[in-house]
Amino acid sequence: MLVNRLKEVWKEITLLSTWIASITGAFIIPLPSWYATDDNTAFLMKFGVFIATALAGFLILYSLKHKMIRTWMRLSLQFLLMFVGIYATYHFFREANTLPYVDNDIVIGSELIANNPFDTFKESHGFLPERKERMLILLGDPEKAWTKDSIVSNRIQLIIMLFLCYLLSAGFIISFCNLIILYKEKYKIKIEEN
Repeated sequence: MLVNRLKEVWKEITLLSTWIASITGAFIIPLPSWYATDDNTAFLMKFGVFIATALAGFLILYSLKHKMIRTWMRLSLQFLLMFVGIYATYHFFREANTLPYVDNDIVIGSELIANNPFDTFKESHGFLPERKERMLILLGDPEKAWTKDSIVSNRIQLIIMLFLCYLLSAGFIISFCNLIILYKEKYKIKIEEN
């Protein structure tokens, strides 16, 4: 009786600690340092990751009622596949919408301004540096070449995809831990019956 209750409490502690570790990881894991004209970007990213991880915590409440291995296996697989898809999309968008400058990834826009410095550089030097070196022309300020609206739009897209990455990874970790716990309980019951 006491052992069964201890197992149930241990399961809840394990899931809760996984959830807390995900929340803590949202603040400890270094986020990309992007150039931003507004100071709220870093705060919004950390707050969004916290909210996404807190939402994943609702899986713990779901796990208290649903003890079917098949359900948790399906959830684990779905979370994993969605996470891989969103992470690949995030990585693609990050490569397309950022340029390196002095150890930072700076979000760029998708629309160039009318008098952009790239055309001026190409006319005066006869060539345009490769993509990874173009931020040197701007001295790290993307607003010298791209419209502010397009920079903000790309920044919002990247932040949303980052939130989804954290949400889906936390969901996968929680559902997979629950799956392992349920498998462990199932096979202990079978061993005890034999």
